[in-house]
Amino acid sequence: MITTAPLPRWSDLARLARAVPADPVAISPWLKPWDSGFLTPRTAWSLAAIAGAVSTRAGLPARVLLPGWICDQSLWPLRRTGAELTFLPVLPDGGMDWAAAEALGGIDVVVVVHTFGRPAGMDAARDFASRRGALLVEDAAHALMPGPGIHEAGDMVLYSPHKLLAVPEGAVLAVRPRAGEWSGSIADSLGRPATAANDHRWLARRLIQRLIPDMARRWLPQGGQTDFLTDPPTMDMAPPEAPSGLSRRLLAAADPEREAGRRQDNDAALREALAPLPDLRPLFAAGDWVPYRLALRAASPKAAALRYQALRRARLPVESWPDLPPEVLADPAHAEGAVLLRRSVLLLPVHGALEPGRLAAAYAKVLR
Repeated sequence: MITTAPLPRWSDLARLARAVPADPVAISPWLKPWDSGFLTPRTAWSLAAIAGAVSTRAGLPARVLLPGWICDQSLWPLRRTGAELTFLPVLPDGGMDWAAAEALGGIDVVVVVHTFGRPAGMDAARDFASRRGALLVEDAAHALMPGPGIHEAGDMVLYSPHKLLAVPEGAVLAVRPRAGEWSGSIADSLGRPATAANDHRWLARRLIQRLIPDMARRWLPQGGQTDFLTDPPTMDMAPPEAPSGLSRRLLAAADPEREAGRRQDNDAALREALAPLPDLRPLFAAGDWVPYRLALRAASPKAAALRYQALRRARLPVESWPDLPPEVLADPAHAEGAVLLRRSVLLLPVHGALEPGRLAAAYAKVLR
């Protein structure tokens, strides 16, 4: 069945009987030589831990610069640290407007997001952070693993394997050698949360989804937002829990290289099938990067909403992104960047459990 969430392979089940791997083993695909790293509950808590470490060292709230095109729900733990958040406008292509950053005051942490897995340009970010004496954090929550343009310029890199692999929870915080002095402070800030219980219901649900034929999709409950322009409210998050033994086993069993190839194949199949559409175009050009979703930009917000509703009626997975921070929605400086992107971009799934031909045919049937 075509799903938004990644689905486990049957071969993964055989590995669940193995011993729970140590954290360094489980997170090794997301670290480079000489990195230190942490297995964390979610990327949102990783970023909050960095801000907490900075605040503790300075004795003041951390001043954090973020792109305006970012998910507000993911910032809930960061806001809880008391951090002062500044949102930099983004350009129509989603890149941060570094010219506008020059007028800003003091900054302690600069966050750059590799949105949908595409490497963001890091040269200007690295230059700005270095001149301001700020830590540069690469938010690679949409990136499958390190690659060209990702995990190169930052002082810290944040990954969310649970978003791209069939794992119920688990994120990685990599500290680069240039920022190694921060490892101890970040460890203290992360603390030692209780370990999550094994979520066998999650595993059973994902395996059932793998068994259900796609023709049955029309009769199943449909999740997600019914209206394209309506976002869910930001909710309080439960206290963080360390990834369960089930998550650690699945993480260690994952094959990121295989997943990368499958995602690129699915992305290419959708691009080819939808190329004739006059009102939908890929937001980013294809490349050697691994997509989190296929992001399609509509000719207008109205066109995006119509396409969104058509896919919903066909019971095909489609998403909008992100739920923008209220500061961004209230600031006219973000209207032509983050706000317009939010109102014109649709996301389609490309994860490795999907079959390229069937995936492309299903979406082409509805959209063409």
